[in-house]
Amino acid sequence: MIAEFFTKNFFPGYKITNIFLTESKKEICISLEPLDSPSCPHCHSNDVVVHEYRKKQVRDDKMLGYFVVLEITYRVIRCNHCQKKFLTENIPFVTEGFRVTRRAENTVIEELEQAGSISDTANRIGLGWDTCKSIHKRYLQRTIYFSLGDASILAIDEFSIQKGHKYATVVVDLETKRVIWVGKGKSISEVNKFFKLCGTEGCKQIKAVAMDQNAGFASCVNKFCPNAKVVYDLFHMVYNFGRLVISAIRIRLANAHLDNGNEDGYSLLKRSRFLLLTRNANLTDERKIKLDNILSFFHDLYAANELKELLPEVFKASSKQESETLWDEWVNLAMKSNVEEIMKFAHSQNKNYRDGITNSGIYPIRTSVLEGINNKIKVLKRLAYGFRDLDYFFLRIRSAFKGTMRYA
Repeated sequence: MIAEFFTKNFFPGYKITNIFLTESKKEICISLEPLDSPSCPHCHSNDVVVHEYRKKQVRDDKMLGYFVVLEITYRVIRCNHCQKKFLTENIPFVTEGFRVTRRAENTVIEELEQAGSISDTANRIGLGWDTCKSIHKRYLQRTIYFSLGDASILAIDEFSIQKGHKYATVVVDLETKRVIWVGKGKSISEVNKFFKLCGTEGCKQIKAVAMDQNAGFASCVNKFCPNAKVVYDLFHMVYNFGRLVISAIRIRLANAHLDNGNEDGYSLLKRSRFLLLTRNANLTDERKIKLDNILSFFHDLYAANELKELLPEVFKASSKQESETLWDEWVNLAMKSNVEEIMKFAHSQNKNYRDGITNSGIYPIRTSVLEGINNKIKVLKRLAYGFRDLDYFFLRIRSAFKGTMRYA
């Protein structure tokens, strides 16, 4: 009765001829032989002649805590109807292209779709690492395909895939948080591939793209998307201001104190990096007092701190006109500071990025969603101890971020 249950539910068309356990390997070996008369896998005719019998081992899903190995006897046939020779009959419960059952294949897919580790999945089922990866990759290739859908508000950014400044580019639908596309590298030619996949009509539906101040990304949007606005991200602007202005001023002043033999002033400025870069509202009362003491001594840092605090206000505007007014006021204040680093930054930003900055008044969007996705991508990468197969890695990223449903 047990044998009949297994053959009917797990091994249709075959009968169990032998079962034995190997305790040392925690393994069950089941021998199977075909029950029915053979038919041609090409034309399905029953007018066939068995050329020879062969055997092969196939891995099944775990059973009662034991690994399962199937030793299957199958037939090589010659069809008298279609004249095909040396055809191998189909085994319905074995997945095509792999020596595993469909049950084991489904288990691999289910575990890896839940962001499981390939090595852990392989060890639990008793399969090779490369077999599990190949099974999952084939599944993803069948189910993941490029589709812009009705996405119109996008964000684009790069993330590191390997040491040595090797990057990939990711495009996200900001409204549903769906990863639409991942490409190797961050060059213009690579990003162009995304817009070419969108097609002419797809590019026309794109209204806005949030990004950091990467001239390559902006030029791609302007080239392919006639209706799209480039919107530069506030976080990256604040980061650049801190790096190019505040840190540059701090280092200049610290070196000047060191040259004058003022060790205390040099030490104070060297230790104040994070204090100066942090938003004032996020400081504790004790740290605010320390900041006020530093700013009272150094006019250049005081001016830079005031402009740092005013910069986010530009991105709170509710219209393009208001954003332009606030930005012009910020630039005027920067130029009146007479601090070289501040003036240079303001001039460069106003000349090269003014339109993308003030577009935030029309589309108040950020790349913060994408930054969160990039952090999760790093977790996925660490989980697999890196990916040698980048195509598979990119498929897993798109599978992990399918987005939420869009509501009208």
